[in-house]
Amino acid sequence: MGEAGQSLPEEQIPRLVDDADVRAHEISGQEAFVHSCIDGVLNVEDIADVTVLSPEEVRKSIERLISLELVEWITPKASSAPPETEVVQDVEIGEELQKRIHEVFHRADKLNHYQLLGVPIDADRAEIRKAYFALSKTFHPDAYFGKRLGPYKAQMEVIFRRVTDAYEAVGRPKKREAYDRYLRQSIAVSTAEQTIDRVEERAQAMAKALTKTPVVERHAQAVEEAQAAPKWRPTAAPEQTSPSRPAPSKSPPSVVPGTPEHERMLRKRELLERRLRGRGRRPSSSRPARSIPAPTARVGHKTALRDLTRSLKQTAVLTGGVDRAQNHIQNARIAEAEGDLAAAATALRMAIALDSTDRSLQEHYDRVNSRLRVQLLDIHREQAKYEEDNNMWSAASISWAKVADAAPEDPVAPRRAAKALLAAGGDLRKSRDYALRSLELKPDSLETRLLLARIYIEAGMDASAAKELDEAAKLDPRHEMVKNLRKQLGG
Repeated sequence: MGEAGQSLPEEQIPRLVDDADVRAHEISGQEAFVHSCIDGVLNVEDIADVTVLSPEEVRKSIERLISLELVEWITPKASSAPPETEVVQDVEIGEELQKRIHEVFHRADKLNHYQLLGVPIDADRAEIRKAYFALSKTFHPDAYFGKRLGPYKAQMEVIFRRVTDAYEAVGRPKKREAYDRYLRQSIAVSTAEQTIDRVEERAQAMAKALTKTPVVERHAQAVEEAQAAPKWRPTAAPEQTSPSRPAPSKSPPSVVPGTPEHERMLRKRELLERRLRGRGRRPSSSRPARSIPAPTARVGHKTALRDLTRSLKQTAVLTGGVDRAQNHIQNARIAEAEGDLAAAATALRMAIALDSTDRSLQEHYDRVNSRLRVQLLDIHREQAKYEEDNNMWSAASISWAKVADAAPEDPVAPRRAAKALLAAGGDLRKSRDYALRSLELKPDSLETRLLLARIYIEAGMDASAAKELDEAAKLDPRHEMVKNLRKQLGG
């Protein structure tokens, strides 16, 4: 089992180097095609799907482009680092401790209990206890009694409270069992959501790469040209002409065998004939996708580069898109059978990017995605309840907000999101907005009226608070909290 807060396995993504001029270099047509698909979003496997090359061929082309300083590897952006520490002079703690307090304070919400305590997930009780008391000596303000702590005192109190909560949650067997179950769910749902977001980004980029020239248009044009063309035979070398034997005036110019133009013509004719033979028959998922052999000739002229790249792109559309889509569909079926709806949905989304004309594929994706949303909604609701019960208010506000967004007709989720934000000392404007949203769905909710009044009081909006209390009194004039909040307002 991993640790909560983990992101997807690190992947390398190729990105074009700013201001690098590909025209200044001699590259092959295959390298040119790969270069044209690099956008800083698609990974090696995605580019392989688009180009119908193998991942190994794509990686080899990318490495060659990197050697020419045309391309570079990047990794997805990591979470933002905490703001830099500004060393405070008028305190009686050292610079290193100031930095540590600052870093832990700003990362505490992103760390699970084991990370916060600095122990492995399988640590025994003795290790956990030892770690807790060591952290207490560092972060408990009383350990620095009589010293000037300045702004760090409040941060240390927050850290110590969270370290104590972590120790209580994993230092006792029954509580630890519940927390470990919660943590496993957190990892699973976080990974699923990251995967969905990343795949959607990749799918959109892939669709864009495939539709630079409309796919349907290219298909139609290829079939039309093939139907009109006579049966192809290799072109013979041109006969020598002389003044006594001039070349026919109406014959089309011949292409010399062995030249790049001749190779392009061979490929194009072969593709068009294969397209005609296969009309109306979907490629089998068991048939491996065909790779494009790297051209033997080097591209040195802009026109040749453009023509060869166009030819390769047409090959990708005519021979590989649906085949590659079938691979994703097969992966989706396996994942769905195993109950991994997130993997099934992401595989189907990539298949749609490659074969957007298949309506049944879109319907299959919608069904799986609907089941996945319900599954994630149930997990978020369970997570939110655990976080509430254990005073993890910041986390609870996020979980309830996700529930509210996924279930827009549910009046309870936005109210509890508002309550969690208020308890966490979070954004009062957001808290108010969630409470108002809950009130729109259920105007006669006394609990929501009282919550909204508390939010307004906390924000210093006494007139708005009084108005909400008047509405609450209409629902229950004898409610104790109505009386207490009115006393708090001084009325």
